[in-house]
Amino acid sequence: MSKPIAVINARLIDGTGAEAVDNATVLMAHGRFSAVGPTSSVEVPEDAHLIDAASKTVMPGLVEGHAHISGSPASQRVLRLALQRGITTICSPSANLDGIKLRDGIESGHIRNCARVIAGCVVAPTFGHIRFRNADGPWEVRKAVREMVQAGADFIKTAASGGFWAENERCSERNYTLEELEALVDEAHAWHRPVVVHAHTQPGINNSIAAGVDQIHHGAFIDEEGVRGMLEHDLWFVPTLHVTSDRNIRAWPDRPWMAEEMRQSQPVHRAGVKLAHELGVKIAFGCDYPGAPSCWALADSTYLELQELAQCGLSAMEALVAATKSTAEAYRLDDIGTVEAGKRADLLVVDCDPLADLGALADGDNINIVIKDGRVESTDEAHKEHYRVREDQPSDRFST
Repeated sequence: MSKPIAVINARLIDGTGAEAVDNATVLMAHGRFSAVGPTSSVEVPEDAHLIDAASKTVMPGLVEGHAHISGSPASQRVLRLALQRGITTICSPSANLDGIKLRDGIESGHIRNCARVIAGCVVAPTFGHIRFRNADGPWEVRKAVREMVQAGADFIKTAASGGFWAENERCSERNYTLEELEALVDEAHAWHRPVVVHAHTQPGINNSIAAGVDQIHHGAFIDEEGVRGMLEHDLWFVPTLHVTSDRNIRAWPDRPWMAEEMRQSQPVHRAGVKLAHELGVKIAFGCDYPGAPSCWALADSTYLELQELAQCGLSAMEALVAATKSTAEAYRLDDIGTVEAGKRADLLVVDCDPLADLGALADGDNINIVIKDGRVESTDEAHKEHYRVREDQPSDRFST
């Protein structure tokens, strides 16, 4: 059995939104946080492995709520690099069947050094914006949802509007009808699965609200009625501002129709997020990776999303909570997202103060140590003594 780990002398941002705690200790054992608080209140076992985080900040691993990860070998590399940059959980709206296998391989420990995957499966209309299990009409939609749940989906992803991608598509196009959305939501909820919906405009946004979805993603052309509807029905909004950021728009010189519609949406998108924040709509976090044909590292897009949220009025603390606690709650992940006793021990040791400068997290050199499930998974050169390559062996390995 591996030793407990104690991170000592740290400045703690616990992800709950509470004020940072100076001179804190975080104790981990058996893959979970066992004690968290001021050093004076945490008893560290004599056999604990100590990590001195003096002059460092510790915080929860980030929870990326919208990144397209499948089960391909390339996806494993993306997950490995993302973990090294501090993203410990990735919710993939298009994991589908191969992604479910990858999720299970990571969770079982057979695939190491990767961010964990929360696997969504797509159920969408014929010729819709997103495609995997296409189904039309309420009863076919219900059957498709049941198939995806049987396959192991953690959540169901669908579409209520068009998108930017295809030349013959516009965001204003309706995808599923209200009747079909109601059937999809009712069936998914019957199996205790949340529903994530791609919706940029009306009528898709109002249809999604009326159908009772759990999360609305994007909202690039969202209006005040849509924002107030999300507030009234207590829905999660994942705005994916990275999609309409200047950097992403510039990345598509060979898709002028797409860049043009993104430019049109950019001010509307940000006004909608500012209004949502001002009114108190629940905001969770996701960047919609991959963004550009150059396939920036997922972490680059994730950290850009943090800064875009801040530009829409969220404080640095609110942005960090959105990217940790809130996104975990949106996906019903009760045991991650904050540094609290009993939760899975996902922790970052960073050489910066994110509350003073969110952008500093985007510099990979500032991510000193990444811990996932109570195990050091990545370090920089200065902290490599804390990384264990050798696998722990069962204590009864040689028993007869």
